[in-house]
Parts: sequence; structure tokens; C-alpha cells
Amino acid sequence: MKKLLLSFGVAILGLAAQAQDFKPAKGDVTTEFGLTGGINNTNFNLNNGAGLLRFRYFQKADLAFRLGFNVESTSDTKNAYGIVGSPNEGKDGSSTNRGTNFLINLGVEKHFTGTDRLSPYVGADILFGTGSQKNTYDNTAGYGSSVYVDNQSGETKGPGYTSFGLRGVIGADYYIAKRLFLGVEAGLGFDYATAGKRTETTTVAGTTTTVKSKSTGNGFDLEANVITGVRIGFAF
Repeated sequence: MKKLLLSFGVAILGLAAQAQDFKPAKGDVTTEFGLTGGINNTNFNLNNGAGLLRFRYFQKADLAFRLGFNVESTSDTKNAYGIVGSPNEGKDGSSTNRGTNFLINLGVEKHFTGTDRLSPYVGADILFGTGSQKNTYDNTAGYGSSVYVDNQSGETKGPGYTSFGLRGVIGADYYIAKRLFLGVEAGLGFDYATAGKRTETTTVAGTTTTVKSKSTGNGFDLEANVITGVRIGFAF
């Protein structure tokens, strides 16, 4: 009977120790991605306002510093062709729109006791962002056009932008396996953005015209949002 009780006690202690291993400890690092699309159509996705990747360093079991970043680049090209039977037959042109956005966030999280697997937390982020855009067309009717026009081209640079923001967050991680978690997070914050100048160059029949505009202004935004819904990550 004593051996049975002793074995039972050792098993309980072992389970307790194993449960404690689910969550990160001091010195651990976690990384995570966002999930979208539901159970039957799951995709990895960029964290909205948090980044392509997010890392956390646990200075203590209940205190973590976080770093997230996001780089987005878009390019859309439309081709244009001379009409068959016209003097422009066999000629071609194109119109291309390009844009790049970069976002980085630095923050801190305070974790609470929760359960052996659940780790709720509150936190705060500082956000920095920048972006640029460039549109061009060559032998087309204009930006975004697929209609061929001979000897007509243009290029627009800007306006780019820079932004700064602050955000408070509340969330929770649930460890579905040892050091593997699913998480949810929502935030309330604001950002202030300023837009740069815009330069447009147009060439028609060999004549080039350049127009430079002033800054397009600035904007202030306050919003609450869910930051990627569900995230998946692991500690190492």
C-alpha cells in the first residue's frame, strides 16, 4: 500500500512538473504567425499591425518584450497592344503600379497566472511605419490603362508616408502542447501619419513635363481592432 501511494505521489508530481513546462520560462523566446481561413481552409498570414513575424523574449516568466515587423510589396502590371490592322499593330506598352509598406512594433507584455495551459496578458506597443509608391505607364492611355497609345508615357513617384503610433493590447495564449500555443489578441490605439511630396513626369510626342506637388498632409486615426484573430506559435 505504501509503495502504491508513493508511486501515485510521484506520478502526480511528474504531471505537475510536466504541466509547468507548457509555458515559457525566464530566458525563453517565442515566435508566431497569424492564421486565417478557418479550419477547412487555413492559411498563414501577416499579423495585422503586428508583423510578418513576431518574437517575444521572456525576461521573467510573467514579463515579455516583443518585436514584430511587416514588409508588404505589391506590383500590378497591365499590358497594352496595338490594334490589329492599325499602324500600331505589333507594338506594345504597359502600365505598372508598385507599392511598398514597412511596419515595426516594439512592446512589452505582462502575463498573469491563468492556468497550466492558459496565459492571459496585457501589453503595449510603439509602432513605426513607412511606405512608398511608384506608378508608370509606357505607350498606354495612362496609369492603370490597358489601351495602347503610341509615344505616350508617364511616371509618378509618391506620395510616401511615415507614421507613428501607440497601442494597448489584451490577449491570451493557450498551450495546446508543450511549448506550442494558439493565441488571440485585440488592441486599441492611435497613429499619426504624414504624407510626402508627389512628383509626376509625363512625356507626350517627345515633350516632357514634370510637376512636383507639396506634401499631401497628415492624418490622425484612433481605432480598436483584432490583431490577426488567431495566432500559432512556439517557444524555444
